[in-house]
Amino acid sequence: MSIESTTLKFSGHQTFPIRYGWIYKIIQEVVKGESLSSKSNIEQQMQTMGMGKNMVLSVRHWIRALNLVTCIDNKEQIYQLTPLAELLFTRNNEQAAYDEYLDKIGTTWLLHWLLQSIEPSNSELNASRFFFNYFNGIKVKKDSLATEIKDALVNHEKELTEATLNKDIDCLLQMYANKSLQSNKINEDSFTSPFTELALLKQEDARSYLADLARRPSLPVEIFTYALIDYMKRKHQSSQVNTLSFDALLNDVGSPGRVFRLSSSGLSDKLDQVETLTEGKIAWTDTQGLRQVQHSFDNVDNIDPSQYLKHYYQPEEK
Repeated sequence: MSIESTTLKFSGHQTFPIRYGWIYKIIQEVVKGESLSSKSNIEQQMQTMGMGKNMVLSVRHWIRALNLVTCIDNKEQIYQLTPLAELLFTRNNEQAAYDEYLDKIGTTWLLHWLLQSIEPSNSELNASRFFFNYFNGIKVKKDSLATEIKDALVNHEKELTEATLNKDIDCLLQMYANKSLQSNKINEDSFTSPFTELALLKQEDARSYLADLARRPSLPVEIFTYALIDYMKRKHQSSQVNTLSFDALLNDVGSPGRVFRLSSSGLSDKLDQVETLTEGKIAWTDTQGLRQVQHSFDNVDNIDPSQYLKHYYQPEEK
């Protein structure tokens, strides 16, 4: 495997993984119209967010990496929230935020999708996106993962230094790994990042991690449906194709099966639930070994996948 066409972005987080409370704080800065780049307001944001300088730089990096903002002023680096971010994190006169303080695990799954799903030809690549889109193993070791990434980028025009790569892998492991090294003792670092709750990576010993493919019962069908439609829109952009093979959904780069590390049976379970949620608009068949997912939308390009999130966040208002 050789990756040549994508942009490399293995830094920017200052080695800090996303922490509890960070997203709420940076959302408030974006809503106020504060710059995410000019050096003049670093100290001001250190005060308003209660963070050191490197943490402020880190949280600015993460809000962009999560695709929750779009830039509206390049020179001043002013951003605005995406419609999805507004729905999730801001209140208005018409309705409350879906999950202003990141209390629901479904929101963390959704942020994981926004952070890690990629289009192979034009997405920024880093250690975590490599891991969730290209890595095929179950056992994970830092040095072997570093070697695999270097080998995949050997023909890339931009050189990746060993120090930068190692720091980025460290950040991935800190952000996602449950670090229960002794049966009765849980490392307090396990709770610094909300993404550890997803149990996508488990630390076995000082150097080894386990990344099972699993059913993911904590992944709500509404979040999975959002990801599925998002993926279909990218895969079939401006085409009339309305089918997708089960195997592509399970294994292709950028697919929900890959990004959520689903087992085959886990994907089957989710697709059964999707069919119920969408009232048959998305269905899957298994005929003579040919497994396919099909949608009956007139044009998937026009479908807003966030319409299915309300069922999760406001079930009483169906």
